[in-house]
Amino acid sequence: MKIDLSQFKQAFVQESADHIVSMEAGLLALRSAPADVELLNSIFRSAHSIKGGAGSFGLTNVVRFTHSLENLLDRLRSLEMQATAKVIDILLRSVDALRSLLGADMDAAMPADALELDACIVALMSAEDVSVKIVPEDEGPPLIAGSQDIQLYKVEFQPRRELFSTGTNPIMLLRNLASLGTVSSCRLHMESLPALADLDPSLCYLSWTVEIASACPEEELREVFEFVEHLAEVQIQIVQPAQQPGNKLALAPAPQVLALEASQDIVPEVIRQRAVSKKVDPTGETSSIRVAIDKVDRLIDLVGELVIAHVMTAQMVEDFDPSCLPKLREAVAAMERNTRELHERVMAVRMLPVGTLFQRYVRTVYDIAQNTGKELRLELTGEETEIDKSMLELLGDPLTHLVRNAADHGIESPEVRVAAGKPAEGIINLKAFHRSGRIVIEISDDGAGIDTDRVRCKAVERGLIGPDAQLSEDQLRMLIFEPGFSTREEISDLSGRGVGMDVVRRNVQQLHGTVALSSEYGRGSTVTIELPLTLAILEGLLVRVGDRTLVLPLLSVIETVPLRDDQIVRVAERGEVVLIREESVPLLRLSKFLGLSQQGASLDQIAQLDGNRRLAVIVEAGTRKVGLVVDELLGQQQVVVKSLERHLHRVEGLMGATILGDGCVAPIVDVTGIASMDLFSLHIPVAMAKPIPHPSASA
Repeated sequence: MKIDLSQFKQAFVQESADHIVSMEAGLLALRSAPADVELLNSIFRSAHSIKGGAGSFGLTNVVRFTHSLENLLDRLRSLEMQATAKVIDILLRSVDALRSLLGADMDAAMPADALELDACIVALMSAEDVSVKIVPEDEGPPLIAGSQDIQLYKVEFQPRRELFSTGTNPIMLLRNLASLGTVSSCRLHMESLPALADLDPSLCYLSWTVEIASACPEEELREVFEFVEHLAEVQIQIVQPAQQPGNKLALAPAPQVLALEASQDIVPEVIRQRAVSKKVDPTGETSSIRVAIDKVDRLIDLVGELVIAHVMTAQMVEDFDPSCLPKLREAVAAMERNTRELHERVMAVRMLPVGTLFQRYVRTVYDIAQNTGKELRLELTGEETEIDKSMLELLGDPLTHLVRNAADHGIESPEVRVAAGKPAEGIINLKAFHRSGRIVIEISDDGAGIDTDRVRCKAVERGLIGPDAQLSEDQLRMLIFEPGFSTREEISDLSGRGVGMDVVRRNVQQLHGTVALSSEYGRGSTVTIELPLTLAILEGLLVRVGDRTLVLPLLSVIETVPLRDDQIVRVAERGEVVLIREESVPLLRLSKFLGLSQQGASLDQIAQLDGNRRLAVIVEAGTRKVGLVVDELLGQQQVVVKSLERHLHRVEGLMGATILGDGCVAPIVDVTGIASMDLFSLHIPVAMAKPIPHPSASA
């Protein structure tokens, strides 16, 4: 029987990614509490879990590297070493190297950067209280002396027969043991090996005795076998007392020993099977999500109720009688309730807290602070706020650009901040919260803010605006989102190419969201991103325009008002606005904009129809309001969003389509895209608004 480890390895890599994220967060928190033993214990446990699992899958590079990390972390948690900034920096770089090792081929050699970090860790510990003596080449390997006592251990490892059934490879365990010191002998015991005819390849008949010289305590040697304690008998004895510092006992790691390698030819083939799996991204960005068991149980209950309602409905249809009509309606209503609740529960399964995304930027800010010499701190608020997983993944790049922009452009150097009367440490705040059924993410800083005069000069220089262009302060600030715009004179590895903020706006618009910017020169800036909670299903307002049914996202709808002649103001060559409670709102006639006909009428004829019979649906996207002119309100309905771009080219003003109950396709209006059009920068002061009679008034 062959053991397929590929399915287990996928789970191991995903769990290891979680451990790496936990280690990175712990190390960043360690900067403010370097003597927090509980925090150090948590980091150590994560590293130890990765090491234990890696040994089972033959990831010798991971085992070797993580063992060095364990040694350093063990010294830190026992307070034998201090968690200085240098130590934390090396540990953070080691976490990056460990992330790469988990995604590498297990048969590949140890990467150069990992070897360099491993040497740095050894040197770091040696610099504390261990002296390294280099001896001539003919005298053997280097000697390590000092406070670490060297002892000779005898390890007897006798696995039980069913060891192979768990997917454990005893050779990997022995290699991990050999990495803790120098193996002087390794004896293989074959007394229990039956004749070939009676041999069962799924059982383990062998046992081993290993003598190893190591400076590690006995507990650390036992940790090698902690995951198979219930499947083997392990005895460890000290056969030689601790060596004095002057004794020549080499401690060079010997992960592979001749006697150990030779024994592999005797071991049954089954324990040498290695599943060749695809490389997995160990950053935690996978296509799977973890779901609480109570959510799954509730889904199962709802499906059961839905099946019962379906059976009842089908039975009534089969034996239909007019007297059964009330019961049939009740059954259909029950199915509708269960379907709606099922949808809500399924969407809840896809919802993840934004904290899983926010945590990565703590490291980003730390790295920028190290590279630029600035003092930076990232504060997180609303990490428990939930959003659809698909949108969470697409938010990664925009938020990365905004955080890097705040750290590089926004926050000044410590000297400049102190001269301006500010604290030397700059603060970047990443905040998330729900508002009106949407998620809002704010990225703010207490830096220099935006100099609109400088923005104007750069915009004129790059030809984005004319020298005589009359723009408000807000319009000038929004120019930083234009492609190719940057106020940096020199290009660095952080900024200066003018692509970051353009990417932010483009990606957010693809998510049907909005971006707003506010800033006060010398005090800081705030970028606000507003997004729908999900792109899969939405509550829609069905309207009729011409001979078509359209869907408006209900969360964007503020109100519906009838259009009267005395409310409409026409501005030559610029469009129309409607006056509502002393506020001017730009109008868009959807029939003309989308080219929809009304029972064969031409567009000119549509424009001549009585405006008093039309309605304006006032929608809002960010800070902008737009009045969409429709013919009739048809009702409210929950719709499933289907993409148009898979089969058709992108249609301006539409975010997708849905299928209605009668089988017709209804386009879904992209309120955010329409509101961002230049047409709706139009605003007329109420005092200047002079209504012009509607063409239908004289008819």
